[in-house]
Amino acid sequence: MREIVLYIAASLDGYIADEAGSVAFLKPFEESGEDYGYHEFLGSLQAVVMGSRTYEQLLGFGIPWPYAGFDTYVCTQRNLPTHADPRIRLLNRPVTELVAELPAGRTWLVGGGQLIDSFNAAGLIDRLMLAVIPVVLGRGVKLLTQPPPQKLALKNFQKYSDGVVMLDYQLLG
Repeated sequence: MREIVLYIAASLDGYIADEAGSVAFLKPFEESGEDYGYHEFLGSLQAVVMGSRTYEQLLGFGIPWPYAGFDTYVCTQRNLPTHADPRIRLLNRPVTELVAELPAGRTWLVGGGQLIDSFNAAGLIDRLMLAVIPVVLGRGVKLLTQPPPQKLALKNFQKYSDGVVMLDYQLLG
């Protein structure tokens, strides 16, 4: 069985990045030492999927590839470098076809915004794990730009001392 999980952080007003595509608003929370369940989540994965801008942003951090050991699918129309890890695959096909190639188990839909919208519009997201960050950005890259009507069931939530709230929803269709 395959499960596609959107595990993502967003500002209180629903932005996953600022107008320039930066996620710098997350930095104080990343430096807090709180894990927010991230390592447990990583341990549950078989694969990751991301768009080309998210991929390039990760490469630009100048750190070792953070998803070593996972099949990584990068959705792009461009020829990008894949030297960071031998399990990185560049794909240029509809998300409905991509999903058929994913391994059994849990896949993390990392981002970005356009790819999230494509998966969501096709009804391919099974679970939404949303870290609500207590920051208001006012503008930027929205978590979902044109979501279809959907029902969700809250499976779990966790409140952290720094004001972050992790919401875990199953999408019901």
